[in-house]
Amino acid sequence: MRIPVIVVMALALLAADSHAKWPWSGGANADGGKKAEKMLRSAKGAYGSADYSKTVQLCDDILKTDPNNAAALALRGKAKKDLGDVDAATADLDQAIKLDPKLGEAYYIRAQVHEIMGEMDQAEAGYQKACKSGFKSACR
Repeated sequence: MRIPVIVVMALALLAADSHAKWPWSGGANADGGKKAEKMLRSAKGAYGSADYSKTVQLCDDILKTDPNNAAALALRGKAKKDLGDVDAATADLDQAIKLDPKLGEAYYIRAQVHEIMGEMDQAEAGYQKACKSGFKSACR
């Protein structure tokens, strides 16, 4: 039996990636994933306490080990928005949406940024995308 080249290439890429998540085993990085989840809970707690600088710091720590963590990017973008850094917030939110197009909260926060910047058409479009993505707070 011949294995298709694409399958061999995909397996080689996964094997070469020390952070690869194996779908059938819960991830080669399962402990790291649990640590990231715990750190994300801490970052959400800092955000809930209005400690936006601490939120950014904790999300930075998560993203050092998991740069594709869309939830951490969205939360960091939310904190940066509240710190008044709308350009950095937009960059984080755009990256979060790119990584997880179903992350409705990222669309919602980015819509808030557009609203702050007076870009009402983009804000409304963002709220609609957030609602369609299942983020109920955006549904008007």
